Amino acid sequence: MKIVPVFVVALVPASLALAVAFGSVDLGPGQLADALLGRGDEIAREIVWSVRAPRALAGFACGGLLALAGALLQVLLRNPLADPAILGVSGGAAAGALAAMLLGV
Repeated sequence: MKIVPVFVVALVPASLALAVAFGSVDLGPGQLADALLGRGDEIAREIVWSVRAPRALAGFACGGLLALAGALLQVLLRNPLADPAILGVSGGAAAGALAAMLLGV
């Protein structure tokens, strides 16, 4: 087994934990653990579950889907240099996200 896939699999939960742990409001490790488990301060729970966790998960989902789009474009177009930014897929996705935010979807 290669070390790179194991490293990447271990890096994903670690980076998710870091994304949830740090923000503009300082939460200590105890407060963060209590908020993740649904105990403790209501404000800390609200910050973690309504702001930080969705933002972190959305970031990972967007990154993964852009990677998938790039891989599919390279396979379908048989061009190893094709990527979503060059062909406008990223710009179209950004325009769609902006339209969704403006329309309140």
